[in-house]
Amino acid sequence: MVAAGLTASAILAIGGCQTAETIKGSATAMAKKAIGATAAQPKNDYNITVNYELGMHCTGFDFTYCCVLPPYNSIQSQVIKTATGKKKYPELLEADEKDHSVVVDGKKRFKLEYGHIDNTYSEGNKLHYWDIPYDINKDGKYDANENVANAYFTHLYVYKDLKGSNPKNTTADSEKKFVGIQIPIPKDNGPAGAAVPSPLKGGHLHYTGEKGTIVYTKSPVLDNVPIVLTNPGIWDALGLPLTPFSDSVSRKDILGLVESDIQPYQEAWVKMVDAETGKPVIDSHSGKPVQFVGTNPIDIPNCANCHGNKTANGDKYKLYEQERAFWKGLGASDWIADLKATSISIMEMHDDHNGTDFLKNYNPNSRALKNRLGRDPVLCQKCHADNVIGVLNSKKHKDPKTGEEKLIPPLTQAMHSVHQKAVPMPDSLGRSGACQACHPAHRQDRSMEGYPITPDGKNAYADADNRDAAGGCYVGRDVHSNPGKDKDGVGTKEYLNSIGQWLQANVSQIGNGKGGKGLWCTNCHSQLSRELYQRDNLQNAFKQTGKTIRNKSLDEIAAAIGVSKQELIDKYLDPKVVLNSKGEDTPGKSGILLTWAEKRLVPDIAVIALKGNGPMASKDVDGDINVVPLSANPAVDPKSLKLPEGATGATAVPYSAATHGRDYWLSAGAPHCADCHAAPFVEGQGGVAFPINQPGKYSLMRYSKGHAGLACQACHQSIHGLYPVTPDVDVTTYKQAASYNPDGSHGPLKCAACHYTNENGVPLIADDEDHVWNGKPILDDFEGAIAWMHASAPDAGGAIPPED
Repeated sequence: MVAAGLTASAILAIGGCQTAETIKGSATAMAKKAIGATAAQPKNDYNITVNYELGMHCTGFDFTYCCVLPPYNSIQSQVIKTATGKKKYPELLEADEKDHSVVVDGKKRFKLEYGHIDNTYSEGNKLHYWDIPYDINKDGKYDANENVANAYFTHLYVYKDLKGSNPKNTTADSEKKFVGIQIPIPKDNGPAGAAVPSPLKGGHLHYTGEKGTIVYTKSPVLDNVPIVLTNPGIWDALGLPLTPFSDSVSRKDILGLVESDIQPYQEAWVKMVDAETGKPVIDSHSGKPVQFVGTNPIDIPNCANCHGNKTANGDKYKLYEQERAFWKGLGASDWIADLKATSISIMEMHDDHNGTDFLKNYNPNSRALKNRLGRDPVLCQKCHADNVIGVLNSKKHKDPKTGEEKLIPPLTQAMHSVHQKAVPMPDSLGRSGACQACHPAHRQDRSMEGYPITPDGKNAYADADNRDAAGGCYVGRDVHSNPGKDKDGVGTKEYLNSIGQWLQANVSQIGNGKGGKGLWCTNCHSQLSRELYQRDNLQNAFKQTGKTIRNKSLDEIAAAIGVSKQELIDKYLDPKVVLNSKGEDTPGKSGILLTWAEKRLVPDIAVIALKGNGPMASKDVDGDINVVPLSANPAVDPKSLKLPEGATGATAVPYSAATHGRDYWLSAGAPHCADCHAAPFVEGQGGVAFPINQPGKYSLMRYSKGHAGLACQACHQSIHGLYPVTPDVDVTTYKQAASYNPDGSHGPLKCAACHYTNENGVPLIADDEDHVWNGKPILDDFEGAIAWMHASAPDAGGAIPPED
């Protein structure tokens, strides 16, 4: 391309008879002159970021038997009006105050249409969810809207709206509007239901405003626990029931689906249209509609590889064989028949091990198609607490061996600890292969070659390295697993703390010239994240001021958490399977099992008021217990807090005291960028989304905001699929970053995506006095500019930062 108004004929006229190389050089020079000698400028009038905050979601699609996780994929976006001149600032656009579906740019008003390329519906031949009856009110009959889709979220509620409004300041159940009951969820919509419609097709993104999208749930010790589903200042379509099956591969009936139909990196699209006419807004650079695509990842777990055959069932459990035969007789594909047989296998084993009666009414000779169990489908979170969907209460059960009444463990703890102990699947290096064997690893090209788990449930890389797999939801995809990251997007150093330096040198070996294979799942998902988090009391997270051990040496970190340096390495940094004589992983010795153990450190959630020998608490009109929280930052000095009347003291309490889901999948129990990276290349602190995150502590990356209020995901994409991804596994994300970066690089987003920049890639709005990093002006230092940008980000806890 040449600069506007500078044609090839003009170039020739200026230069006479010149070589192609000379013409190219002249064009470049004149193009630079035409735009004021800047190296780059935005390629788009508007940038619309598109991401799903988890980076990967796995769920089933046939809920006639049971459900571990419901379908739930959001589209999250921010809209940036790019700079229109060398000294002009980009602008983050917000919504009309009265209509949160309308984007406002001065006098211009737009809406954001959204959808998925070749994936416009789910229920029917891709999903059995709304059409599966479930007796929500337990009256023995199925009324309108009584189905699995509405049953799944009945623990969530609002009083008035999705902004946390509670006009009567009450906790009375009679005042609550429960999702799935008073707020039914329409077919192929997200769980916000009619309150804020999020259909798979024909919808518009909704702006979350100053407060975000908030629902409530109930904990064992507190009513009205806020769950921030989406941060403030985000445009979103919430919790879409997306499947990995494109319209073009769907069969006449769900029974015909095969495993190679799965395409996990679904392409979400967001298009800007005129708010009044609905006509596309045309970009002045390309002459095309303002539309962007982004990854919305969804995959199917591999349960059937073990539970659909003798690997899990052995000779003891037989019912799966009859169930499989029934569906094969109806023409089901082998994969579908195996999946249905798997549901029966899991429930038969659960009944045997835990004393449940899921299959009490099951008749393998029944000809029923939808109610094979003779009961409602088993929804795991109706008994197990699970923070990931806001279920904070577990039920109790009697231990079939001892008769002792026990609290049912969190769902994720039960599943991970049982499977990791019994089937650890180590590779030749001792790292558990169960991560990508159970969690899916399908690819967009639909090939099953190089798949990490064999059809009979074995680790395909038992004699090799798990990281040699052909790619999946993380391995061979994410920047931390991408050997080519420095050649295809990353423009700065890694900036690692002592933990990150050790992992790079001894595990990853990417970015240090060793040509390594990257990190493995258990290098991030470990108990170390919790130990670091517990010891944080941050003042500014990006600058890492306050108290932390993250900036210490390995010797100091080991001493702080009470282990030797060697134990820190063996159990926390690179935990391995410790096999016993039965081929199982060994509790007490395995650092992998420590991550899911009952006895381990659980970080603190808050400081609460005390009265006498226990918490200060009261009961509401429904008999629900409510303690008195005093500080969302549990690291503050309790003596500094003002006590309510009647209180005798205050103390910090762990997450396990507030939710039966413990710390799982909350900021306290999940990995952080700050675990390995040095400041300022870290998350901001939490606060807005408490108790998912906390002030004084590092937020989850998916709730963190940085430069100018942009979500960290806006420039880096989402966890498990961070820019730059490898080009062959996740082609959706690979091409996404190039649609923003003027140089066509594959991420993270560079300054020129939104700013006019100089030849160093630094925005021309920078000046030598105000924009300095380590004593050096950033105008001539791209590396310094990136560091300055991260360090100067408003540490606002996820809120929309105030305008300067």
